[in-house]
Amino acid sequence: MKDDKAKQLLSRVQNSIVDVISKGLEEGSITEDRAKEIAQVVLDKLPEDVTYEELMRIIPKLDDDFKELSAAVVPIMLEYESKMKDIINDRISSLLKNQKFSEALDTARKAIEFERGLS
Repeated sequence: MKDDKAKQLLSRVQNSIVDVISKGLEEGSITEDRAKEIAQVVLDKLPEDVTYEELMRIIPKLDDDFKELSAAVVPIMLEYESKMKDIINDRISSLLKNQKFSEALDTARKAIEFERGLS
């Protein structure tokens, strides 16, 4: 693992997914075969040596094939997007205060493009 930030996020995602699967099995909304399938795909897509950037590209897609994982994925992505918006807004505000309008516009465009990639 390249950094603690990635390691912590990976652990959080894995724990959240285990909770979703366990709850689904207890309630009967997830079959044993489905749980095994989800677990295998998650293990394949989230290796121990994954970087933070890779995690942020993979996590939003985990619930594409497994809608059950939305309960694990959505809260993490909402938190991440909120943090990113705060950082980007601060950066753009600073650029505007310094009358660096083209850089502010470029930053806004990049942020919009990045956010599209998370969907």
